[in-house]
Amino acid sequence: MIRVRATWMLLAAAVLVTGCAQQDAAETAKQGAEMKMEQMKGAEAAVGEIEAAFVAAYNAEDGVGIAALFAPDGMIAPPNLMSIEQPSIADFYNAQFASGADFTLEVEREEVVVSGKTSVGWGGFATSVIVEGAEPVVTTGRYGVVTRLQADGTWKIYRHLFNYISPPPEM
Repeated sequence: MIRVRATWMLLAAAVLVTGCAQQDAAETAKQGAEMKMEQMKGAEAAVGEIEAAFVAAYNAEDGVGIAALFAPDGMIAPPNLMSIEQPSIADFYNAQFASGADFTLEVEREEVVVSGKTSVGWGGFATSVIVEGAEPVVTTGRYGVVTRLQADGTWKIYRHLFNYISPPPEM
């Protein structure tokens, strides 16, 4: 009789320990999911900051400021041109700004998807170009941006692609 009780007590203890281990595993999984959600929110906020800084630098006609938002291995893929890598990104934008026109950019992000240390965002944009003595020309288009978390903890643009729906003005 004592052996039977001892066996049942050991079995009950094993079930109790297993139940606790499963509860600990569930709690650990829940904490991990909560941490990932916080990381995703942080990444989305960082993407929003990059977007706002890009628009501000563009509207200030600051190609160097735009290029600073890109990772060292970042690049842009403008329509009808070869990809442009760092450090030539500043030159690309500054060449546009040197035309003497006044440039204004507005963007409307539609979505950002974050997966680990990478995010992908896309949306639409409108660029207004005003040349003295002429009517403003508004160009619309679509864009896609891939950002990556850098070793220093900042997010930078890794790839930036865009195309035009309405053509840009001849400069």
